[in-house]
Amino acid sequence: MAHETDFIDLYRKLRLEPGCTLDDFKQAYRRHVALWHPDRRRGSRADTLAAARLQRLTVQYAAAMDFHRRHGRLPGAPIGARSAGPRVEAERDEASTATPLRASMPPSARPRAHMAMRWWLAGAVLGIGALALWMWPDDEPVETESVAEPVAMVEHDRPAARFIALGMTPADVAAIEGEPTRRGADRWEYGPSWVRFEGGAVTDWYSSPLRNLRTASTRAH
Repeated sequence: MAHETDFIDLYRKLRLEPGCTLDDFKQAYRRHVALWHPDRRRGSRADTLAAARLQRLTVQYAAAMDFHRRHGRLPGAPIGARSAGPRVEAERDEASTATPLRASMPPSARPRAHMAMRWWLAGAVLGIGALALWMWPDDEPVETESVAEPVAMVEHDRPAARFIALGMTPADVAAIEGEPTRRGADRWEYGPSWVRFEGGAVTDWYSSPLRNLRTASTRAH
């Protein structure tokens, strides 16, 4: 499964480089799953799109972890590079111990060991999928981010006919859209949507169907 997976697409989604640590990789995955939480969806089409993307991300993540277990590094990392953390050392020790054991197995026992490993990998993939489904609530969406309450408060005070436009200041954007989920020096993020500033003025934006911005178009003209 790993050799057929588009790991470049996976790193792009997680905004990581192939040389990142295992802890950074896992944290980025968890953030991305939370980003596509159902409380961010609006409408049946966005609901279907989010579910499909989350399913593809889960499969790509499982393939990357399978690659890490077999090679001791994440896909795309330099050969010989080690992921930070004691867990990697433990996995390397297990691999060094397992190698002589496998070599000592009689030929008749090796196919059974290989089949057991395949079942173990299948169970790991199913476990990750079950975790994603467990995080998907059946009832009303529940806000999970600390910035959700201020955004909701600003929502009531938004002008009914006001939209984000080129040249606006960060204060104007905050008055219309509320506090961002992530604030950078030149870019504010609202989930999968974002607004870019240059010289203290709006120069570009992207309004995702998963979290619409109050703009007249999906992208700035």
